[in-house]
Amino acid sequence: MIEPELFNFKPPLNKHVYVQKRWDKLLENIDECGLTHSISVVLPDTIFIPSYIENIFTENGQYYLIKNVTLCSLIDPGFITSFVKNGNVYAISLNTHIDAEDCISITNSNLLQMSLIQSSYQSICLPVKDSKITLDLKALKFSSKSYQRIKESFERFQTKFDMLVCWESNDDDVCPSSIASYFNKNGFECQECNPRSITSRKYNMTIPTGTDDFGLLDTWLSYFSLDVKIDDKIPSILPDGKLTKSNSRNVGQVTEIVWTGFFNNQKVKLLLEKFREFQEKEGKIYWIAIHLEPFSNSPFPCTHRTIILNPDEKYSVSYCTKCKKC
Repeated sequence: MIEPELFNFKPPLNKHVYVQKRWDKLLENIDECGLTHSISVVLPDTIFIPSYIENIFTENGQYYLIKNVTLCSLIDPGFITSFVKNGNVYAISLNTHIDAEDCISITNSNLLQMSLIQSSYQSICLPVKDSKITLDLKALKFSSKSYQRIKESFERFQTKFDMLVCWESNDDDVCPSSIASYFNKNGFECQECNPRSITSRKYNMTIPTGTDDFGLLDTWLSYFSLDVKIDDKIPSILPDGKLTKSNSRNVGQVTEIVWTGFFNNQKVKLLLEKFREFQEKEGKIYWIAIHLEPFSNSPFPCTHRTIILNPDEKYSVSYCTKCKKC
């Protein structure tokens, strides 16, 4: 039997970057992210979680599942005039796989972004770069030849998407659920969704202080998420450093809250503001770690980020970035 030919596929060149940011720059940086699927918050030595934290997404966290959405419906004059021109629409296709299937999203500044397989972008016949097409919905002019060409291209595209959608109106008196009513009136099946949350606690933990070695804290958080027991008696378990009496503390418990759902950047900023307020009220020396996990099928550039809030107003962000080839 002839052995198959073997190829040497090298892993992607990535590196972990740790950056300290001022609060205003930290919030600005959130706008560079796409939509967030999961938010994990780790709170060391915290017993009581106030209701304004636990219920942060109860009243304003609703989003909607709209089934069998067509591209034509997203450039319909009624949709553009009612929602795109009067606020920010956020949406992402559900149960699709990037680079293997057609994926679409509407993200920052009402940009419709499509990551399409070859047969799809060839049938649409619009300018494409790296299998991606970007369309500014707010800039569409219905009487223009360009709009008519886009409409004809989208009419040829037969794929339908199940999409998660939410809308932020420029007018506080207009209910965000109006976008669900619009799709319902136009014959689409709609379902209201709410974020889910799980709170768990681990007891008798040794934690890094987080003030001197952010890389050590970030590595500790990785082991914490994998449920690996870490303390100052096992110094070799952390590859980026070790826990000692000078850089760690023993605490009675560590609380973790995980929200899963559909979060735009404004909701992420709201959560950051609330936890900063919580930290100021508590007055403890310990950090708060907030991990943002994006949708894996988002055409918008996305990355996993961990934000550390320290009470001394030092805020750090860790994220992965691609290395340049040597």
